[in-house]
Amino acid sequence: MTTTSATSSLSVTSLFNTTSGGSATNIMSVLTQTAQDAATALAQQRFTQVQTLLQNQYNQKVAALQAQSQPTGQENFLQVQISGLGQQKSTFSTLETHYANNSAILADLSGFLTNLQNAAQAGDSAAFDGALGSATADVSYLTAANPNPALQDDGVGQLKTNGLGIKSSSSYDLSTAAGQAAAIADINAAQSTLTQISVMTTLNQNICASQLTALSSQYDQLNTQLQNDQFAQQVQSTTQILTLKNQLNTQLHLVELQFSNTQAAAKSLENQQNNLQAVLSAPAPGTIFAIFA
Repeated sequence: MTTTSATSSLSVTSLFNTTSGGSATNIMSVLTQTAQDAATALAQQRFTQVQTLLQNQYNQKVAALQAQSQPTGQENFLQVQISGLGQQKSTFSTLETHYANNSAILADLSGFLTNLQNAAQAGDSAAFDGALGSATADVSYLTAANPNPALQDDGVGQLKTNGLGIKSSSSYDLSTAAGQAAAIADINAAQSTLTQISVMTTLNQNICASQLTALSSQYDQLNTQLQNDQFAQQVQSTTQILTLKNQLNTQLHLVELQFSNTQAAAKSLENQQNNLQAVLSAPAPGTIFAIFA
């Protein structure tokens, strides 16, 4: 009877315990741990696959939103208008500078014509020719503007082509009253032409300034409208992308919780197997149950 009991106890204990290098290894625990590790690896693999799928879906939705955020027809139209206004502003800004420069030269030229008149009246040929040289140089400094429908012809082009119409002192013989009178007549004609040019130059300069003010106002208004439209579209797109990102994070969190529950079930199974092994293990020596071993 004792032999039969020992044999039975050895067979049950041997089913769950083997001896290797003096330490007991629980077969059931190893198998359970192996199964748990395999389940964990499979769960991680599936979680990675789901994560990749959700990330790809998120990327596709973001790409679609970004494609929708491209400039609209209205924005393109505003861009064309703004570009056109910018070119006109540049044109009138250049013209305003041009007329301001000519105005300064004309004022200087007017002073030399006064010097010419004084020299003619005094019969001073040297002073006359000196003033004429300076006046002629000023004419060469003037520049003719390109025609513009918003502006008036200032006559600078004709002046540069025809000149002042004043000859050197030797052509007049300033030592005579007749010569002086002839020189003064030509100087007065030149002064009259110069006055007309100065008036048109000032007028055109004022027109340029007025055009610049109007164009700048339109330019700023359209540019502000465009920036507001672009900002609103950007805010909308950013908000939608943030919503998609939050949805992605929530989905990933729920999936992660689901897989965590699976791993928890595997851990519970391991604990049950450990408890069963403890029950089936050989009783400790010296206990009442050892007599059945």
